[in-house]
Amino acid sequence: MPFPVAHEACPHAWNESAMVSPFPGMMVHRDECAYCCRSCCQGDGVYVCMACHTGLCCEHLEKHMTICETHVMYTTIKELPAKETDEVKDVNYLGAGAPKEYETAVCCADCQVQFAQVPELAVEACSGIINAPEPGAQDSTAGGDVGRLQKPQCPHLVCLEQLPSPFHVHPPTSDDMCSAEACGCHVNNWMCVTCGAIGCPRPEAGGKGHALQHYELTGHPASVKLGTITAQGADYYCYACDDDVDDVHFTAHMAHFGVDVHTAKKTAKTMGELEYDYSSQFDFNKITEAGASLTPYYGPGHTGIKNIGNSCYLASVVQCLMSLAPFQRFFFPAKSTPHQAQCTADPYTCHHCQTERVAAGLLSGEFSREGHDLTNSICPRLFKKVFAKQHPEFSTGAQQDAQEYLLYLLEEMQRYVRPNVNGSAGAGGAQQPVHPSEIMEMVMEHRIECSKCHRVRYTYEKDKCLSLPIPIDPMVASTDAAATSEAEVLEVEVDAIRPRCSLEDCLRVATLPSSIQCRCEVCGESVTYSTVTRLASFPDVLPVCIRRTYFDIATHNTKKMDVYVEVPQELELEAYRGTGLQPGEVPMPASSATSAQGPRADAHVAAPLQEVDEVALVSVVSMGIDIDVARYALIQTNMNIERAIDYIFSHPHIADDVKAAPPLHSEEQQLTPTRAATAVSVPKSATDGTASYELTAMISHMGASARTGHYVCHIKDAATGKWLLFNDEKVGESQNPPFSLAALYFFQRKT
Repeated sequence: MPFPVAHEACPHAWNESAMVSPFPGMMVHRDECAYCCRSCCQGDGVYVCMACHTGLCCEHLEKHMTICETHVMYTTIKELPAKETDEVKDVNYLGAGAPKEYETAVCCADCQVQFAQVPELAVEACSGIINAPEPGAQDSTAGGDVGRLQKPQCPHLVCLEQLPSPFHVHPPTSDDMCSAEACGCHVNNWMCVTCGAIGCPRPEAGGKGHALQHYELTGHPASVKLGTITAQGADYYCYACDDDVDDVHFTAHMAHFGVDVHTAKKTAKTMGELEYDYSSQFDFNKITEAGASLTPYYGPGHTGIKNIGNSCYLASVVQCLMSLAPFQRFFFPAKSTPHQAQCTADPYTCHHCQTERVAAGLLSGEFSREGHDLTNSICPRLFKKVFAKQHPEFSTGAQQDAQEYLLYLLEEMQRYVRPNVNGSAGAGGAQQPVHPSEIMEMVMEHRIECSKCHRVRYTYEKDKCLSLPIPIDPMVASTDAAATSEAEVLEVEVDAIRPRCSLEDCLRVATLPSSIQCRCEVCGESVTYSTVTRLASFPDVLPVCIRRTYFDIATHNTKKMDVYVEVPQELELEAYRGTGLQPGEVPMPASSATSAQGPRADAHVAAPLQEVDEVALVSVVSMGIDIDVARYALIQTNMNIERAIDYIFSHPHIADDVKAAPPLHSEEQQLTPTRAATAVSVPKSATDGTASYELTAMISHMGASARTGHYVCHIKDAATGKWLLFNDEKVGESQNPPFSLAALYFFQRKT
């Protein structure tokens, strides 16, 4: 409750040390409580400590004052409801909204009074707190450009020699026709940055491909899409690079053709928006069930998460984790936050405090009440910051890959979030894992066999996600739908043109033997090594990633496969259990593995530039990935095969990183063992058991790339058995869950 109003200042109002004016760059947490998900929109608003600028709700004031006894002066900030307007928002553009209005005051929590007027010594600090930038301001991009995917600077545009401009009357516009004779196309046209020739787009975009033909005839490398030119940039495509690019001399190159980028207006959709439209046309509608009347769900476990700018990947992962009983018991036991109750650390840097904060927000039901849409859902900003502040990608406002974030988040939780107790006995007295991430830990078995001496070696590594390839030619899967123009998509059933396969097909391909040429240290000859991967243990919760993205060796870019993967709701995997060394098999002698734990590749096949685990290298290369790219990715991911593959798929310009990386060591150096390869026996898994599973959650992605588009998740409600759609802050019953379109599935062991 708000404190009673006092017309005179209390003694604390004269204590200058209790009121610190924020200096530029200092973080002022004035939008939400540090310990719970209450915001300045709810209740009495947020109490901002005038000494350290921590944000608190009325229930956590006492805790903060117990830790910081002299912090007694607070600025209260309550956000007023936004005024209704008739303005129509562009779904393809997230710009700055109307200015927010606040109700503010100054109070003393020790004396429990609110001052009718701001005390004289508190004026400066109060003004600084009220006018400080919102904590999430850095998540937004300047000029309303939200989370735009970073494009590489085109080397062909750095020293480009432009020919005389053909535009003498007026600068080029998006209505100008294609320069090709008798073409007449005037939609989605491109202008050559070298000579100004206007060319129409490729057939799949409604043109005849004259822009590409112009490059083939003249060699002029890059074009800019007319109508996308603004002060923030434009859509560039370099045919020589075969990629979307940026122009370091953008302003000067446009001025050459009479275009003033500072006054230019956007009149055509960018390629990202067109890709979004294509995705929206079918995937978005199918996955989010657009057009269907989804019944909203409220209460504990049915709380949405606000999108703070390309944070849907985080929201989907966190929703799926917090739907699992072990995570609920660990972070919100008996509807309490035990770690917060005894923690005296800075809540903004404590991983455990912020995880309990999010868990309580999602599971308490406080932020999911019918009729309270304006205050429902929670904000993930503090959670994102504490876990990703040291990560070069997850700390940004750009879209990220959900599976990569899942693995990263589980690692960070295991590193920084400690159990409150040493463990608890489960049913029948069985010891349960002390950390919830262990329920996803599986042991992968890698078997290699020499084709000449037939010696074998078994190595093991732990992982937390089963990543499966799609057994369909990527060129077919990525072009079938793309070859259909925008107009044709409306008339042709997308179901009929999309390739299909089953999860069983993906499992079978993932466990088939693969081969690579190596030099066997037992035989001493160049031989073919056969590798097979299986599961040595099965966790209680099995995350399965369908690798819809693939690495295009020709362009060194990642692309997405447009494929249906039929996934059953019940899964039997016992046939894929690893067996270990079998009778009659002869293991490779230990002497050949003292420094390598595996065969050494021929220099002409895999000349090592840095120490890597060769078994892992063989597995990655066997997927058709360039060996230098594979080696670099393994080094970046601590020799984890699945993470290395996902690292390649989620870094479109990894080939440039490989070229920039300095070579280390010599070609004749043997490869050293990793933490996975050093395990001679099968590591024990705390949750190994039967391989019978049922599907309980899945994450779907809509868009042409993992770094663009949108993520949502579907979760099977434990109480009702119904599937619910979690789309940012919206939660509703799903009538047709997209089982064949998801990218990441969560299976739980059947009981």
